[in-house]
Amino acid sequence: MASASGVIVQSVDRALDILGCFKGQAIELGISEISERMQLSKSTVYGLVNTLLTKGYLEQNPQTKRYRLGIKLFELGTLVYNRMDLRNEAKVFCEELGGKYNTTVHLAAHYGDEIVYIDKVDAPEAVIVYSQTGKCAPMHCTGVGKAILAFLSDDELKQVFAKGDFKKYTEHTITDPEELYRELERIHSRGYAVDNEEIETGLRCIAAPIFNYMNQPVAAISVSAPTVRLPLEQIEAIAKDVQYHALQISQRLGYRG
Repeated sequence: MASASGVIVQSVDRALDILGCFKGQAIELGISEISERMQLSKSTVYGLVNTLLTKGYLEQNPQTKRYRLGIKLFELGTLVYNRMDLRNEAKVFCEELGGKYNTTVHLAAHYGDEIVYIDKVDAPEAVIVYSQTGKCAPMHCTGVGKAILAFLSDDELKQVFAKGDFKKYTEHTITDPEELYRELERIHSRGYAVDNEEIETGLRCIAAPIFNYMNQPVAAISVSAPTVRLPLEQIEAIAKDVQYHALQISQRLGYRG
């Protein structure tokens, strides 16, 4: 069997298709179920399954005798995940956003109770001074910080609010816990966050979260510029673009939400 990219070995192709059967609600499958899904004879499926079982790509539940994905796949997936560098994966998307809107683009990761800027693409016409790569910043008054906060688990969010350290940076900074919680609910609902002069007067940021393969918010990207260059009436349109680019990065990290 051949394709435009070269020779395809039928038995290997079928074995990989069997692994693909285990998704959604199909956590465990028997030979008959796999045979039906693959439209292959039970004897052919049994041989393929037994090979995958021997190599650790499948395992058999000793109680039900049904098959499930094996630990070997987890080991290989972990290797792939560990070699992924968020900064490198996001670089092209940050540059694309910065070029399109002629704004500064931040890439920030969740680090304890703060965010840390791990990359920054500056616009030639408007360099953002307060941020720099490697610098930490509060979560409650930055676009990237709020974008991550809004998608944390309930337990993680409770820990943040238990400390209640919401320092005021400008007259627009949200410091009241109840007001901040309502803001995070709005962010979660619409999928993006806005820092409206909350950490620096005259600066506006539009941010969206980045998720990993476990659907956890691990980072965020934002476009940042003086308020005159990011007027309120343009926020929604730009936000959709920021969300799109954040999704592309998330998918590079294995996110399948």
